[in-house]
Amino acid sequence: MRLLPVLSLACLLLSPLADADQASHRASAERFLKLANAEGMTAPIYSQTEQLLTARFAQMGGSMQYESILRDYRQRARALLDTQLSWEAIREELVDLYLPLFSEQEFEQLAAFYQSPAGSKLLQHLPQLTQDSMAITRERVEQILAPQLEQLVEEMELEVEARQTGRAGNRE
Repeated sequence: MRLLPVLSLACLLLSPLADADQASHRASAERFLKLANAEGMTAPIYSQTEQLLTARFAQMGGSMQYESILRDYRQRARALLDTQLSWEAIREELVDLYLPLFSEQEFEQLAAFYQSPAGSKLLQHLPQLTQDSMAITRERVEQILAPQLEQLVEEMELEVEARQTGRAGNRE
């Protein structure tokens, strides 16, 4: 019976340590995300939104005479985006996304890498490398794979049709 109070006391004493470890882990995750420029990852969405508004404004026949309307709507769109996509709005969710994947020590290692010359260079070029990599993949899919896959589908249709026709002929 004396074991229960001892265990309860141990839990109470260890709880702040666990909370401190969790806080430290979260802080490491946030530090890494800042170094990895997670704060800027939504910048393309801001740019695309501005381009969309400008294009729609032009389609509507908007002229310089009404440019103040475009400016106003750009500001309103930025405010909407800030509400949902600013670093402050998404920080906790991003930290929660990364926490289960990396230990505090791993976050520190990642941070050290991103602070190194090679890591800084990777960060600098990663958005363009990602975009170019996706373009290579998209081009291969559109120009090479899509026609080949279409050919496979046509062959499959012919084979299914031939077997169905063969069965129909066997039944008669």
